[in-house]
Amino acid sequence: MSTGKEKSYPGFQIGTSFLLVIFVIICLVLLGVLSLSGALRDKSYSDKIIEKTGLYYEAVSEAQHKLGEIDGELTRIYRAQKNGGMYLEEVGSVVSELSGVTLTRNEGQVVLSYEIPITGSQVLHVEIEVLDPEKGEGNYKIVKWQESSNSIWKEEQVLPVLQFGEE
Repeated sequence: MSTGKEKSYPGFQIGTSFLLVIFVIICLVLLGVLSLSGALRDKSYSDKIIEKTGLYYEAVSEAQHKLGEIDGELTRIYRAQKNGGMYLEEVGSVVSELSGVTLTRNEGQVVLSYEIPITGSQVLHVEIEVLDPEKGEGNYKIVKWQESSNSIWKEEQVLPVLQFGEE
């Protein structure tokens, strides 16, 4: 005997769990895609840093070889000199024999400098002060070992962000 009233379940109960599963799957896929894009961006950044670091250390190695050449020439000049006080005056011959090395004399100091390119826009700038070995200080002292930019930034376009009083 049926009373005519049957218990009816709302039709959305079966679909609710299905929609919840779909929503969770979409969230997991989205999280995976975002994680992957972040990891790829970090990898490309790391690759650029590795390349720049490699170029820097190649330039440092080249600068150290040049410093070794300068040290060899300074030692040769010191051993070949007959007069004790003429060492710093004869150092100018180092510049004439080595390419890319410039000599500067300031108030009794002799400074040799050279630049080694790192990238197209960066150089390693090295300055050494030539010392008198008879004073027991060695042949030279490194004054500057600096990475610097050899290009000048130029503003391409003015951005009108704040315009006070201009009308």
